[in-house]
Amino acid sequence: MKRAGAMLAGFGLLMAVGCGMKNYDYRIEQTIDRMKYEKRLDENLGEPVAKGKLEELGIYIRPPKNLAGPTQTFQFAALEPGRFDVENTFLEPERQSLHVLALVDRPKPAAKKGAPAQPESSPRILPDQFNQEVVELVRNATGAEVDLSQFKQESKQVKGTRQDNSFLAKTISLEAKELQIYLYGSKASPYKVALIFEYPMAEKNAVAPKIGLCLETFAVGDLARQAFSGGQEDEMIDGGAEGTGEPGPPI
Repeated sequence: MKRAGAMLAGFGLLMAVGCGMKNYDYRIEQTIDRMKYEKRLDENLGEPVAKGKLEELGIYIRPPKNLAGPTQTFQFAALEPGRFDVENTFLEPERQSLHVLALVDRPKPAAKKGAPAQPESSPRILPDQFNQEVVELVRNATGAEVDLSQFKQESKQVKGTRQDNSFLAKTISLEAKELQIYLYGSKASPYKVALIFEYPMAEKNAVAPKIGLCLETFAVGDLARQAFSGGQEDEMIDGGAEGTGEPGPPI
């Protein structure tokens, strides 16, 4: 009886050790995969823009490699000042560019007690007009027959997490170049972001992996702030962030 009990105890110990080793091996594999993925990101993407409007508003973007910026003026089309909260262009002359437009619905600052109400004179568009405004901008700038109804839902899995970045996407082929347009932000989201990738048709195969990785690493809200601080990588290695909810934007 004692011998049987000892055998059972020994078997249990072996099982526990075996499970522990499997868990250790799994974490090692996850870490190695993550390191390979980080190397791939660094080979294909530039660094995120820190200490600017994007970081201030909680929008994390790693543009494709060799794109410098943002430039001082929006390069895709002329814009009325103040129409959007973000009007950025990242540019590699004569090759490729990434144009970024964004609105962030933030709480309005409380009016000072006794101060007269100020008239609404801002040219800033309303959040529910964002997608249509971007599509009209593209249509006017390129002459392409494009409509919002032509956009298709597309999701990009954020590596190592349960997070999906969902976009409305459309590719437009012009004579010598191609545009890939991605519109981010549900009706409930305080973030509305347009990513417009522009490149020569001959460069499509070279830039396609970079665009995919840019979309995978895109983040807003708390996830963006974690990424700017370098904390998102640790969460991914440790098992990943859950959910796709977006905390409120900065006040």
